[in-house]
Amino acid sequence: MMASHSFSASPPVAPSTSSCPSPVHIYVAGVGDVGAALLRQIDARGDAGRDLRVIGACTSRRAAWGAPNRDPEAPLAGVDEAAPPDWPAIVDRLAQETPRPLVFVDATGSPDVADYYEPLLRAGVHVVTPSKLANTRSQAAFDRLREAAGEAGVQYRYETTVGAGLPVVQTVRNLVATGDRVRSIRGVVSGTLTFLFSALRDGSSFSEAVRAAVDRGYAEPDVRDDLSGTDVARKFLILARTAGYAVEPTEVQVESLVPDSLADAPYEAFLDRLSTVDPYWRERSAAAAAESAVLQYVGRFSPEGIEVGVEPVPGDTALGQLGAQENLFEVTTDRYAAVPLVVRGPGAGPSVTAAGVLADVLTAVREARPPSPPA
Repeated sequence: MMASHSFSASPPVAPSTSSCPSPVHIYVAGVGDVGAALLRQIDARGDAGRDLRVIGACTSRRAAWGAPNRDPEAPLAGVDEAAPPDWPAIVDRLAQETPRPLVFVDATGSPDVADYYEPLLRAGVHVVTPSKLANTRSQAAFDRLREAAGEAGVQYRYETTVGAGLPVVQTVRNLVATGDRVRSIRGVVSGTLTFLFSALRDGSSFSEAVRAAVDRGYAEPDVRDDLSGTDVARKFLILARTAGYAVEPTEVQVESLVPDSLADAPYEAFLDRLSTVDPYWRERSAAAAAESAVLQYVGRFSPEGIEVGVEPVPGDTALGQLGAQENLFEVTTDRYAAVPLVVRGPGAGPSVTAAGVLADVLTAVREARPPSPPA
């Protein structure tokens, strides 16, 4: 459930009539950890942030129009009924009545909200999201979003879907835009799995490492969502598509770390019985160590396809020495052929993700252009 944030219920802000540039209007869907951090960062800009005007927000249970209160921990204020957001009404209001420029930020992770990206884009609304859902559907669905943004002259930005606040997506965009060709991308891109294999390297058993990730809040509510490899696969699918390649989700090869026998077990039973695979992982780690290597969960993209799974990497390399929750991406292109371009840093956390979302908001408005003429 998403955490709440404080908003007063007031009408949308009227367009500016002064000679100053129009402020950027922002609607924030989803005020959980990332959404709340984003609102705090906007508020912290003070006078410098007057170019940004939050006109509304919602949680999974409440919706409000108006500017946020100063107390980021207070519940949504001024709302008479604790009713779920009426998404058709909200989207219609944003598309038809709200002043421009307007940025819709989706921090919900809801497939229902992702369904509204295309109509919002076609209505001239910029869309910014840290959610991977819309970008990892069919290739045709991904293409429609980019086409809708281009035809309307607005931006669809999703930097934080890969690497949180790390500039990975924009780096790939820039390479392609300047005529370079991406040959391959390799990386360790899950903070949870980086922590897990770092703990294995330090002597923990597999089940102990998983428990530690859960206890420290590094994992998803059901850690099997991390162990399945789906999150890593989605990140590489997004990068491949951003690099200009057409890839369907079914074409990605994924190694799951969830034992088949425990895939459908109740969650606590899964955690309690996970020790049954400790000998397997102990043996696999020892085999890597005998070759002066360590295990990492690695993703690889090339024009031949995408593979994600566990592999030994030399212990004296950057990939082999990653600390807990670090991400590292190696991008090889025609220009960066001999030595890959490397992006490394924290790959998770509400603050760095929110900062990346805020950067996307500012970039969206800065790079907006007139709509494409009709064909």
